[in-house]
Amino acid sequence: MPRIQAVIFDLDDTLYPERQYVRSGYAAVCEYLRDALGAEGPFEQFLWGRFCRGQVTGAFDDLNSTFKLDLSREEIAGLVNAYRTHRPNIQPYELMAGLLGLLHERYKLGLLSDGFLPAQKLKLEALKIERFFDAVVFTEQIGRDAWKPSPAGFERIAEMLAIAHPRCAYVSDNLSKDFVAPNKLGWLTVRYVQPEQVHSNRSAPPGGEPACVVSLPGELCQALLVE
Repeated sequence: MPRIQAVIFDLDDTLYPERQYVRSGYAAVCEYLRDALGAEGPFEQFLWGRFCRGQVTGAFDDLNSTFKLDLSREEIAGLVNAYRTHRPNIQPYELMAGLLGLLHERYKLGLLSDGFLPAQKLKLEALKIERFFDAVVFTEQIGRDAWKPSPAGFERIAEMLAIAHPRCAYVSDNLSKDFVAPNKLGWLTVRYVQPEQVHSNRSAPPGGEPACVVSLPGELCQALLVE
């Protein structure tokens, strides 16, 4: 019997480029600014430019102050809500759907992801790949304290799949939080590296290094064949 029987994937920057979602979200926010608040300007270029310069937090407060929009806290919260509830224009990484189909013939597949709801559900719906997964866990549904590096989500999805921890693999991208818990649980951990991942410059905490690093579907398939 092969050691690995279940492969669980992260969502953002593992199954699709997170940058696509950010740009899609900024477009939705600018539409909301125009339609709901009557504000127009080069807002999308501003937001995307600061993101490309590595400024990933405080975007809407910065937008408000830079363009002197005089938005209230409630109106800025409306921008956040527009971002998180928009239907994103995103696509899986090239060859990802084919990879998931191939793996599903051999393994049980799961999806385990942090992030605010309903944004994570809307992302999965937009990607049109939910059919490949035997179980899906969004840690926000368990509680904010279940976000990685908590083991709660990993324990939940292993139970849903009815697979013992040493026979599970986790495929993800973020060194700062993704691999601590599955390493402790005895999972095979695989970092999937693609160009321009948002968290590519993060470092791993003690116990947070993945067992292997891959960048191609074929490399991932080989990594899963450990005995």
